[in-house]
Amino acid sequence: MMIYSVFGRLVGVKRDGNRWLLFNVNRNERKYSRIYDVIIPDFLSEDEIPRWLDDIYHEAASAEYPDVVRVE
Repeated sequence: MMIYSVFGRLVGVKRDGNRWLLFNVNRNERKYSRIYDVIIPDFLSEDEIPRWLDDIYHEAASAEYPDVVRVE
């Protein structure tokens, strides 16, 4: 699973067959819960995921957390 800091919020992205799945991540407890209300298009490449997350969650950007960054 790829884990991103999306403007300070940890989000996991995992490929399952032909589709991308999105998860809330708690790294301390290594727990993941599915996010069902956001869809990542199946045709996106792994390299395009950060830009997509930025587009979806850009309202959460702040001076402290201005970017989407892969952390794992």
